[in-house]
Amino acid sequence: MKEAVVIHPRLTVYGGGEILALHVVKSLQDSGFVVSLVCDNFNPEEVEGNFGMGKVLRACKPIIVPRFRPLLPRLLAIQKLRYAHTLLKTFKGMRPDIAFSTQSALYHIPDMMTYHILYDLVDLLEILPGGRLRGPLASAWKKPYYTIMKSYASPSFTANRVFIPLSGSLEEEVSKLGYSHTGVVFPPCDMIFKPRQKKKQVCVVTRIAPQKNVEDFIRVANRLVDYKFVLVGAHSDLNSGYTRRVMSGSSSNLEFVNARIRDRPELVEESKVYLYTSLEPGVGIALGQALGAGCIPVTPAWGGGAEVVKATGVGYSFRNLDEAERFTREALESDDARNQPDYIADKARVFSSESFEKQIARIATEKPALRFN
Repeated sequence: MKEAVVIHPRLTVYGGGEILALHVVKSLQDSGFVVSLVCDNFNPEEVEGNFGMGKVLRACKPIIVPRFRPLLPRLLAIQKLRYAHTLLKTFKGMRPDIAFSTQSALYHIPDMMTYHILYDLVDLLEILPGGRLRGPLASAWKKPYYTIMKSYASPSFTANRVFIPLSGSLEEEVSKLGYSHTGVVFPPCDMIFKPRQKKKQVCVVTRIAPQKNVEDFIRVANRLVDYKFVLVGAHSDLNSGYTRRVMSGSSSNLEFVNARIRDRPELVEESKVYLYTSLEPGVGIALGQALGAGCIPVTPAWGGGAEVVKATGVGYSFRNLDEAERFTREALESDDARNQPDYIADKARVFSSESFEKQIARIATEKPALRFN
């Protein structure tokens, strides 16, 4: 029996990264692998409640690692380094038939080829020689962490890696760096939402964190007070200050719903527009699901949102706040055939979880020719 290891140490947030990791696991299981999952939390009941994938997790062999519990915020970099060192010692000696890493670019099985899902270049660029802080996940506060990590990374860091970029822009950047990679694999968007009768309503489903650029969603809501805006999300204590700051400036037409969207599907299914404001380079799972619900996407002209508009041929891409306001209003009032819910939902299939799983299975079983530059 073939064996696979999936490395996803932090299995507690239950966000897009966890959905992706679980679909990697499912694809490998369906391809005949016995899958071991490196994680800090193994709770099939919670996963079933959040994603309906408890059966997938239950079929894994758990390799439980300690949970990262930082004590001193000012020494976060050192604590992360010590945690990473502990994990790498756990991985040493593993010899599965194939390995996938679905979190930090640092995590891999030493001396063995590891397929790494690439969400963003920040970890990668900061660990490697010549890297520099950039991108929506970059922060001056993280500079000490990345400086330490850069000195910690072994020379063979990229020699034993194949990167799987989640967007065309990520593939382009990895190709420029000359690192081995596959073609683009869009993330798995479970098409669990269906179009309902639409309201002139704007929504977004997001974790409230600085890289999600939630403040621009609120700014557009403040400009379009005649329409209802719905922000569905959750925030952690780590980002509590950011949450208070951005929410303090919201107008009365904005409703914040702290809930799992699976429990409130009507919030997406009845919304006509999905206003996505993140500049992250990877394609957002919630955005793909919103298209499956027939929402018209309005996204920045950069990052993963723009790729969704380009790949489907539906929606609008804005370059500034004025365009975001204008395109959101235009989408809300549009009767164009290309903005009809069923048409959009059909176009969203390119981002389906089934498509993702087929591509992961092909990578795992066929070992496709790799790309460099």
